[in-house]
Amino acid sequence: MSAPVAMTIAPASRRVWGVEAVVAALAGVIFLGCLGSLELWGKREQRLAAEVLDTVENDHWLVARIQGRPRLEKPPLPRWSTAALAAVVGRCDETIIRLPGAFAALGTVVLTYLLGLRFGGRPLGLTAAIILCTTPLFIAEARQAGQDVPLAFCTTLALYATVRHIEEASSGPKRKPGGFRRWAFVFHVALGLGFLCKGPVVLAIVAAAVGPWAWSGRVGGPLARLAVDPWGLIAFAALALSWPLPVWLADPNAAGVWAAEMGQKTGALAIVHRERAAFLLQWPVLVLPWVVAGASGVLLPFRRDRDAADAWVWLPWSWSVGVAVLFSLWAVAKPNYYVPCLPGFALLAASAWLRLERRAREGDRSRAARVLILLQWGLWSVLGAVALSMAGRGLGASQPVWCGVMACAAFGAGVLGFAGGRRGWGAGALAPALAATAFAVVVGYGIVGPAGNATRGHRRVAKAIDRAVPAGVETLSFYHELDEGLWFYLRSRRLAAVPGSESRYNDAFDQWNGADRQDLTPFGLVARAKHVLADWLRDDAQAGGYLILREKVYRALGPDLAGVATPVLQEEAPLRNGLVLLRLDPRPIQTGAASPDRSVR
Repeated sequence: MSAPVAMTIAPASRRVWGVEAVVAALAGVIFLGCLGSLELWGKREQRLAAEVLDTVENDHWLVARIQGRPRLEKPPLPRWSTAALAAVVGRCDETIIRLPGAFAALGTVVLTYLLGLRFGGRPLGLTAAIILCTTPLFIAEARQAGQDVPLAFCTTLALYATVRHIEEASSGPKRKPGGFRRWAFVFHVALGLGFLCKGPVVLAIVAAAVGPWAWSGRVGGPLARLAVDPWGLIAFAALALSWPLPVWLADPNAAGVWAAEMGQKTGALAIVHRERAAFLLQWPVLVLPWVVAGASGVLLPFRRDRDAADAWVWLPWSWSVGVAVLFSLWAVAKPNYYVPCLPGFALLAASAWLRLERRAREGDRSRAARVLILLQWGLWSVLGAVALSMAGRGLGASQPVWCGVMACAAFGAGVLGFAGGRRGWGAGALAPALAATAFAVVVGYGIVGPAGNATRGHRRVAKAIDRAVPAGVETLSFYHELDEGLWFYLRSRRLAAVPGSESRYNDAFDQWNGADRQDLTPFGLVARAKHVLADWLRDDAQAGGYLILREKVYRALGPDLAGVATPVLQEEAPLRNGLVLLRLDPRPIQTGAASPDRSVR
C-alpha cells in the first residue's frame, strides 16, 4: 500500500499569473466565440431548445412538453438554467440556448487546473487545462446545448471537493462526529446538481473514479466519512428529489419512463436502439489528438519507478479509464457520455506528458521519450491539418482558403510544440496548440460553419413553410414526430400531431410497455402510418389543412396519399431529415396540378 496522498501548492506570492491569464483568454475564445453563428444542428440541443421554449412560453417549469408529449427522459437543470437566462434577458436564440453549457465548460477547465495545481503544481495544472481546451470532443459538446458538459462540471466539482476534504482530513484538526464539513457539503451538493443534470449516472462516475484511489492511497476512511456526512446527505437528497418526486406524484408513469430510459442504455431491458458500439474501441477517437499522451498515462500507475506520493494518479486513471470500462459494459454508450471523464483524462495525459518531457532531456535514456513526443506532435499536426482542410467539404461549404489557413495553423502549432518540448518549455510548449485551436474555432464556427446552416439547420425551411401556408392557417399537422429544430424556428404556427400517431412519452417506453407495445421495425412503422393516416383523412374537416411529413415517410406513403394530399414544398437533399409539406384536398389531383416547390435546397 502507498502512503496517504500529500498535496502541496506553492505560495501565491511566488506565482506569475500572466500565463494563466493568456490561457483563460484563449479558453474564453474557444468556448464563447461565435457561439450563436450556427443554427441548432444536433438532435440533443434541438430537444433542449424546444423544452426551453415551452418552459418560457407556456410556463411549464416542472415538466416541459415537446411534440405534444411530456418530456420526462432528462432531468431539468440544464433546461431550468437556460430558461431562467432566457426569461431574464427577454430573448431565446442560439446564443442563449448554448451559453449555460459554455460557462459550465469554462468552470470545468478552472476546476481541472485547480486539481492539477494540488496534485503536481502549476505545470500540471496548466498542461491539463490546455489539453482539455484542445480536445475536439470537449469543444464540440461545450459549444452545443445539452446535459453532458454541465454534468462534467458537477462531476469535476464533486471530485475536487473530495480532494480538498481528504487534504483537510489528513492535515487539519479533528472534527466532532456530525459537525459541519464544508467540502463534504460541497461534494454532496455537486452530486445533487449532477443528479439534476442527467440522473444517477453521476453517482456511478464518481464512485468508479474514487474506488481504486481509495485502495491505493489509504484514503478509504476519509472517503467513507465523506460519503455519509449527515449535512451533505440532506443537501443531496433535497436536490436530487426536488424534481423526480413531484413529477412522480403528478404522473405515476414517470417511473416507467425513467426505467425504460436507463434499461435501454444499460441493456437491462430488451429495447431496440440503433446506436450500439463497443465503447472501448471508440476511446482513441474520443481523446484525439492526445492519444500518445493518453496511452502513456494509462501505464503510469503500473510503473515500478512510480513514487509513493504519486498515488493520486489513480484518481484521474480510474476517472478516465475505469469509467470507460464501465461504459463498455452498457448496451448503448454514445461518445458524448465520455465528456464528464475528459477532465480526468486531461490530468492523466498531462502528468504523462510532463514526465515524457523530463525524460527527453535525460541523455541516454531519452530516446524513447523523444520518439513519443515526436509521434504526439506529428499526430497533432497531420490529423489537425487534414481534418481542418476538409472541414468545409464535410459541412457542404466551399471555403478552401479559410480551411487551408486553419490547416496551416494546426500544422505550425505542432512544429512549435515539438520545438518547445525539446527546449524544456513545459506547459508553454502547448501554448501554440491552444492558440491554433482558438483561431480554428473563430474561423470554423464564424466563417466556414455558417455556410452549412442551409442544409443542416431549420431556419430556411421554417421560413419557406411560413410563406407557403396562408396566413389564416394557424395549425399545421404532422405525423409521429419532427426534428425539434423546426419547432424552434417555426414559432408563428402551431404544430399538432395527427391523433394516434404520437408516442405517450417516447418510443422506448411504448415498446417496453406491454399494453402499448409497438412494432418499431420499418415495415411495422409504415403499416401503422397508413392505418393512422387513413382514419384521420376520412374526416372531411381536414380538407384545406396542411400536413408535414418527414421525407422518408413520404417516400413510403406517397402513392397512398395521391388524390387526397398535394405536395406544395419538398426539400431536396438536406443533411438531416428532409421535410415535405402537403395540402390536404379531398378531390382527386388533376393532371395539370402544379409541381411542389423544390426551391428549398
